[in-house]
Amino acid sequence: MILIIDDEDDVRDSLRALLETAGHKVATASSGDEALKRLENEDINLMLVDYSMPGMSGEEFLKKAWSDTQWPPALVITGVAPWRTLGLIEMGVGYVRKPISSSLLLGTVNTYLNKGGP
Repeated sequence: MILIIDDEDDVRDSLRALLETAGHKVATASSGDEALKRLENEDINLMLVDYSMPGMSGEEFLKKAWSDTQWPPALVITGVAPWRTLGLIEMGVGYVRKPISSSLLLGTVNTYLNKGGP
């Protein structure tokens, strides 16, 4: 299952529709706190994480989610400049820039699901 974590309803809904149409099982969360609860209770194979969220940022969420282990793998969705995501890249996290190309996202998701990361 793919977990989408984004504070924007429209983004979550469009990503969910795209991934479900491609045959993936999808869960969503609107915040880092909600996503942490889902990780405890669901079998997640990949996380799509918004970089900029109020409260807990995508980077803060990943550090909490991976405090004991570095799985499931994560792909950050961001509209910010790549240099701001360098700490995430060093953590082994890939990223996709907004606006999101459907074909690029689906290809990247499939790569992560098949290989467990970049």
